[in-house]
Amino acid sequence: MAMNIKFANMIVIIFALISLSASAGTLSLVNSHFGMCDASAAVPVGFNLFVVANDEDNILRMYKSNESGKPIYSLDLSSFLQINSKHPEADIEGATFIKNRIYWISSHGTNKDGKQRPNRHRFFATDIEESNDKYSLKPTGKPYLGLVKAFEDSVELKNYGLGKAAKNAPESKNGLNIEGLTKTPQGNLLIGFRNPIPEGKALLVPLENPQEVIAGNEEPKLVNQFFFHWLV
Repeated sequence: MAMNIKFANMIVIIFALISLSASAGTLSLVNSHFGMCDASAAVPVGFNLFVVANDEDNILRMYKSNESGKPIYSLDLSSFLQINSKHPEADIEGATFIKNRIYWISSHGTNKDGKQRPNRHRFFATDIEESNDKYSLKPTGKPYLGLVKAFEDSVELKNYGLGKAAKNAPESKNGLNIEGLTKTPQGNLLIGFRNPIPEGKALLVPLENPQEVIAGNEEPKLVNQFFFHWLV
């Protein structure tokens, strides 16, 4: 079931990118992009570009959506994310954009054996910059490392035991694994969990103040309204 959810998420990304190319009148039936594997999160940039994260490294890569080829731009985030070199994978799993800012989130889980991996506790942002029709990304603010504690301290989330779940293997019955991120019309974010699955439903937690969290001015405001969707 977990693999089906992730596959479905990637299908949504692929169709979004195809639609973006089609709207520009430059649709190619098959394009191949090189230089990475295990794509885990992507957002469109401009009309014929997209930037994608790979959950096996900390590099963001930008590709042309209407042409096959290698990345036209890349950005290694290891230094910005304050990554410990012993276990260097940040495990980026979700992304969404508001105006010219892309918000990214990592899995916030352990490794598959339940061993702690603090490098995977990251919520951060990059700004899209454009000059002479060329796009690049600029890390902005500070990566936020305390999201699991914010879950644990939230009165509204107490019943889900997310702090305890974060100590278990991500795919175990009582584990924690973040796999998605999206925006709301109000400019808030919804954090999507692959695990836990309360009462057989997917858990989405609203984050009301992403900009302030990234700026380092406020702790996360996890509003007292939570959304559940049946898994199919």
